[in-house]
Amino acid sequence: MILIQLANGLMEGMTLFLIASGLTLIFGVTRIINFAHGSLYMLGAFLTYDLVPLIAPGTVWGFFAAAALAACAVAVLGIVFEMLVLRRIYGADSLMQLIVTVALVLIVRDIVRMVWGPNSVTVPMPDVLMGAIVIGDNYFPMFPIVVFAAGLAVVLGMIWVIYFTRAGIVLRAGTDDRGMVALLGVNEKLIFTGVFAAGAFLAGLAGGLAAPYGEVNHLLDTTIIVSAFIVCVIGGLGNLYGALAGALVVGVTKALGVMYFPRLSMVLIFLIMAAVLTARSLGRQGGPAR
Repeated sequence: MILIQLANGLMEGMTLFLIASGLTLIFGVTRIINFAHGSLYMLGAFLTYDLVPLIAPGTVWGFFAAAALAACAVAVLGIVFEMLVLRRIYGADSLMQLIVTVALVLIVRDIVRMVWGPNSVTVPMPDVLMGAIVIGDNYFPMFPIVVFAAGLAVVLGMIWVIYFTRAGIVLRAGTDDRGMVALLGVNEKLIFTGVFAAGAFLAGLAGGLAAPYGEVNHLLDTTIIVSAFIVCVIGGLGNLYGALAGALVVGVTKALGVMYFPRLSMVLIFLIMAAVLTARSLGRQGGPAR
């Protein structure tokens, strides 16, 4: 049983990383904490729900194709959000950014309720992935393992793009010193739009991959954004590797906590976050005051 929960925790951790990585990339470049990021995740889940019956239903490739197409559609919506709304508040104070992104959450939620209704929907899991992998006397559910592997492939692709391509060099330069990048003639607006599109794609992909593992409803945005922010706090905003470590810690802790401490599973996550924040505070201050 513990191995099954561990597999589920790794899958949830990888899903959280896909969300948190987009969130932390957007913050690193634009300096906006996007509370509407959970809405992009929710849209990815609902679009996957619509696309799965249209693309080879019941097959593995059909499911992943539907999730990828849903993520591309969410990326396009992310570009529209960035160009029409967020681009106007890059220089605004943090309170204005908070109000605007929360307003986007409410708008998207109402649109989702109008299009898909207030009731929960379920995305069918591919037939082949309903079984388990047998290793010795242990049974590992196949779907979480496949989703974890798909997420890991995305992680490796992200690392390659960020550290070994020209676009990644520009992205890292923009994160470190936006003013210098602008002086070198790089189109700052294009960087912001590209980063937001990439973050939206990752959020939509996470929503699509995780959709068969639970109910999809119009409250999914706030449910997932809390965990995503916890991951970013643990790993550090703007830190990609920290987000990966934090996501796996949160996913495994939640999965094992449900098994051993069902009433305290979320409390454990907040305790870990509090411990990390305390450790960082003590590190900056050189230790507790005497």
